[in-house]
Amino acid sequence: MAMEHQEVLRTLEEQIQPKHTALVIVDVQNDFVHPQGLYGTWSEKGEATSFFPGAGHLWEAYPLIPRALKGLESLLQAAREAGALRVFVRAIYNPEYISPPMRVLFEEHGLYGVQCQAGTFGADFYGDIRPDGSEREVVVSKHRLSGFWGTDLDLVLRSNGIKTVLMTGTATSGCVESTSRDASFADYYTVTVEDCCADRGQDRQDFSMRAMGWGFGYVTSSEEVRRIWSSGGS
Repeated sequence: MAMEHQEVLRTLEEQIQPKHTALVIVDVQNDFVHPQGLYGTWSEKGEATSFFPGAGHLWEAYPLIPRALKGLESLLQAAREAGALRVFVRAIYNPEYISPPMRVLFEEHGLYGVQCQAGTFGADFYGDIRPDGSEREVVVSKHRLSGFWGTDLDLVLRSNGIKTVLMTGTATSGCVESTSRDASFADYYTVTVEDCCADRGQDRQDFSMRAMGWGFGYVTSSEEVRRIWSSGGS
């Protein structure tokens, strides 16, 4: 039997009202997006692999990265001005967190013991896309692809009355989609901001966006989110 007393938010405008929305920024860390991070170093050296096929300057090999960073800088500022919760999800992959099955994959791709090690430049947030120390900005450390698995992300969201997550970050088809999937399973309205996400190719980006749009919720742009917030949504 349907529970008719429950409020249902159907439109994008209703779902992303700042009072019940969290901007979730996944893995915008130097190892993933900075030209001098792990992936950037690989790309510059031309150390292409099946996992990371790019060569040359990271942002030229993967133009979705600078586009996402630009979009995120504007969206983060808009979220601060609107009063939406901001959650910075970061990957920490020190060996003590890596299980044997995960180690096999990491070693195969040359990631074990080098990617996103706590306290390193690579694990740090990129540029100004980082928490400012205010109580409306929270850091969640994860050790698997999903920001929900083995973390307090769900507790943080529910404690702050969050109904909707605005999903952003990298990689779209990996940690962003994994976190979005778990958000949907946990009964959050899940909205993906396409131009604030990046993957290793447009085909992977498009495939993941279609999957999330069909299975989880709205796929929108940072421009549309800012328009809704600036129109007086609160």
